[in-house]
Amino acid sequence: MNSTPTATLSTASLAASPASSPGGPSPGGSATDVAAFRRQMDEVVARIPMHAIRSVLDAVEGTPSPNGERARHLRDALVDHFNRLRPMKARRLFTSLFEPFLVDDPVLYRSAESVPALIQRVDMGGIWSALTRYAFPGLAAEVQSRLDGMAREAMLDAVLASPDAMAMRELMRKEALDFLYAMAGDRKLTDRFLALANDEAHHDAALRTQYLGRKAPIDGDLLGFVRALLEHNAVLVPLTERMRRDIDEMRMGDVQGAGDPRSAAPSSAIPSSAEVDCQSALMVGFVRRVRDLGLPFRDQSQLLAWFAPLYGLNVKRRYDVFLRHVREHGGPAVRESHPLLRALLCHFTAACTTIREVVDGMFGDMDIPNGEIGDGGVLSAPAPTRALLHEAVERFDRALTALSGTGFLASRSTGPALRAELAAVSRELTGTVMPALAARMQAAMNARHAPVPDHEDIVWLLELVWRWGRTLGAAGYANPELKSLRLYAVETGRLAFLQAMKAEPQERPAHRMAHMLRIRRLMAAMGETVDGWISPVSQGLQRVVYSYLETDGEIAGDEWAVIDAFVASVRSELSRSRNWQSADFVDILRLHEARRRAEA
Repeated sequence: MNSTPTATLSTASLAASPASSPGGPSPGGSATDVAAFRRQMDEVVARIPMHAIRSVLDAVEGTPSPNGERARHLRDALVDHFNRLRPMKARRLFTSLFEPFLVDDPVLYRSAESVPALIQRVDMGGIWSALTRYAFPGLAAEVQSRLDGMAREAMLDAVLASPDAMAMRELMRKEALDFLYAMAGDRKLTDRFLALANDEAHHDAALRTQYLGRKAPIDGDLLGFVRALLEHNAVLVPLTERMRRDIDEMRMGDVQGAGDPRSAAPSSAIPSSAEVDCQSALMVGFVRRVRDLGLPFRDQSQLLAWFAPLYGLNVKRRYDVFLRHVREHGGPAVRESHPLLRALLCHFTAACTTIREVVDGMFGDMDIPNGEIGDGGVLSAPAPTRALLHEAVERFDRALTALSGTGFLASRSTGPALRAELAAVSRELTGTVMPALAARMQAAMNARHAPVPDHEDIVWLLELVWRWGRTLGAAGYANPELKSLRLYAVETGRLAFLQAMKAEPQERPAHRMAHMLRIRRLMAAMGETVDGWISPVSQGLQRVVYSYLETDGEIAGDEWAVIDAFVASVRSELSRSRNWQSADFVDILRLHEARRRAEA
C-alpha cells in the first residue's frame, strides 16, 4: 500500500480497517487477536502524516463510533505514535520557557562570537545537557519519568500544558536559575559546563547544516542572557509573544494592502516605506514597555534594555527596521561595544563566513585551474546547499546595507575589519566561483542537442553571482573580473545563439527552440536579452517559427517570447523595405496574427 492516509479519512473507516474484514482479528477476542489488531492499527497510523495526527485524533475522540473498542485501540495507536517521536519530554518542557526566543539559524551558527540576545535551539539543547549533568540530574530524571507516565494516555502537547507539568517546569526553572547564579563564582565549574554545552551544541548544529567549520560559542554572555530570561520569564514571555503577533500582523496587513495576498508571502515581499515606519514606531513602543518593567531593564549598557530591537533583528530578521531604530533612537552611545552594533556585526561576519564555507565545500574537490570542471565535470548544488548559499548572500546584502546606513562601514574603528571581510568574500567570488562558472556556462551554451546535466545549477549560480556582484559594487568593491566574465558570457552567448538559429533540415524545430530557450535563460540570469540577436534573414529560425505557428500544438510562454521577437524583427525589416515584400514574411505575419487571435 503506497498511498498515504490524510486527515480527511473518516473515523469509522480507520476504526474498521484493516481488522474489520471478515477474517480479521477481533479486539474483543483473545490476547493474540488484540495484539494482532493493535499491530495493524500501528501500521495504519504510521502512514498518516505527522501534521494530520491531531486532526485524526480529534475526529476519533469527537465522533461516536459503532465499535468503541476499535476506536480506543486507534486512539491509543495515534497517541503512542505521536509521543514516540518526542522522547525528550523533560527537555521539551524546560525549553518551552524560552520558546518565543529560540531560533534555528544555520547562517548565525557561523558567527565568530555569540550573537547578543540570540538563543539557538541547538544552544539551548547544549545548555540543557549541561544542566542535567551539573545542576539537577535527579530532578530531570524524575520529570522525564513522570511525563512518560502521563503521556501514555494523552497527547504530549496536552501533557506539557497540564498544571502538573507547569509545576514541574517551575521547579526546574528555579533550580536552573539558582545553579547559574552559583556557578558564576566558580571558574572551573563554568569551564566544564561550557565545554559540555558547546560539544553538544556543535554536534547538533553539524547535523542540521552543511559545511560547518566552527560554530558560535556558548559563552558567559549567552549564559547571562539565559539567566535573565529565567529570572524574568513571567513578564518577558507575554510581552515577546505580543511583539511577535504585532510584527506579523502588521507585515501581513502591508502585504494584503499592496496586492493579492496569495501572490507573495510576507517573507518574500518587499516592505514598503510606510510599513517600515510603522514597524519602527512599534519597536520604539516595545522598547519603552520593556524599560517600564523595572530597574534591570533600564541599564542601557545591558542586553535587556535593547531586547526589543534585538528580537526584531535576531528572530524576525528585520534589518530595515533595525537600521531605522539605530539611526533614529540609538543615540551617540552606539559604539563598537554596544549590543546593537555587536549583533549587527555578528550577522555580517556570519553571512561572510557562510558564503566562504559553502563555496569551499561546493568547489573544494574540483581542480579548477587544470580545467577539470570544464572537461566533463559538472556543478552539484543540492536543494539544501542552494537554500543555504542563497540565504547567506541575501543576509550579506541586508547586513551590509544596514552597516553602511549606520556609518560603521566608513568608520575608522570598524571599517578596516569590515573591508577585510568584503575583500575575502570578493576573493572567493573571483578565485573560485567565476572560473568554474565560466567553464560550465560555455558548455551549457554550446550543448546543441540536449542540456548539460547541471543546466539548472548553472542558471541558479549565475543569478546568485550577479546579485552578489551588485552588492559588492554598491559597497565600493566592484569586481573587474566579474565585468570581464559578463562580457565573455555575452559574447559566448551571442555566438552560441547564432549557431542555434541555424536549423538543419533533419533537425526537429522543437530541438532548435529548446536550445535557443536554454541560451535565453542563461542570458536572462545576467539581465541580458537575446532579442537583439534575432535576425529576420535567418532561414533556420524562420523555419522553426513557421513550424510552431502552422501546427495546432500549444505554444509555451517562453516560446512565444522568441516567436514574438522574430515577428518584431520581420516587421522592422518590412518597414524598411518599401519597394518589395517577402511572401514568406507576409505569410509568417498572417500566421502570427491568426494564432494570437486564437490564443486570445
